Amino acid sequence: MKTLSQLSDTGIEDLAIGLNSFDAQVGHPLALAYVVVLICREGSAEWEVNFKPHRMKKNDLLVLAEDSIALIKRKSDDYSCACYLMNRSIAAEIAHALPNSLFSFLSRSPFFAAEKLSPEYSKAWEGQAALIHEQCVTYQRTMIVNHVQNLFLWICEKTDGLGAGMRNDFSRSEAVCWKFWELISQHCVQQRGVAFYAGLLHITPYYLSQLSRRFFNDAPKTLIDRQVVLEIKKRLTQPRKSVQQIAEELHFADASYLGKFFKRHTGVGLTDYRKGRT
Repeated sequence: MKTLSQLSDTGIEDLAIGLNSFDAQVGHPLALAYVVVLICREGSAEWEVNFKPHRMKKNDLLVLAEDSIALIKRKSDDYSCACYLMNRSIAAEIAHALPNSLFSFLSRSPFFAAEKLSPEYSKAWEGQAALIHEQCVTYQRTMIVNHVQNLFLWICEKTDGLGAGMRNDFSRSEAVCWKFWELISQHCVQQRGVAFYAGLLHITPYYLSQLSRRFFNDAPKTLIDRQVVLEIKKRLTQPRKSVQQIAEELHFADASYLGKFFKRHTGVGLTDYRKGRT
């Protein structure tokens, strides 16, 4: 698969959009962005994702992650897909408002036939994505984040609240990881220490670190801090909320420490970020 830099520049940091016919990738594992959404435009292809077969045809949708093992075994000459490639930063913003159960669901069920999701919705979604790309400037990133969130929430609606296709055969290590992800969402406002989450999971911080790196490709502290940054960003879009109030809500010692934490993780100051988002 083409890298982010090789697909068309959308003007949105960490996002690339383009068409790909995969002519040179048949039979080879694909190099993937952090999150990849593929919508088939024409033709058909035989995919293998994490060693499971999927036949993709027009308007079918496939969601891949950076660690997916994905390859096209064969395809028709006219096969092409609309590709939406997201780096880690924008993917985290998108994931922030989505149900945690979605991620474990997608790890097991990444493929969606057109009739399951409704071809009309896919076409409308793609059309609106194009309009945001072509006609929006000031709020483009926020709009595209919301737009991709809507796509995933549509998937939730059309899969019976993520119940369809779910199995209870997760290994213990997988179950611990998904529980850790859920706990971060619940407690990151008050707790930023790895030991706290390891305690709730009844495992050692070292073992939690091993599992987190294995399943999420990140250290547990990185995942916790990333969620805290998203909480800060959400509050900064509320113009009447002072930085001191945000620091108190997120249990930082003071506004100065909050500012240093935010700049270390994002590269921009609180005031500059707020000016660009409000």
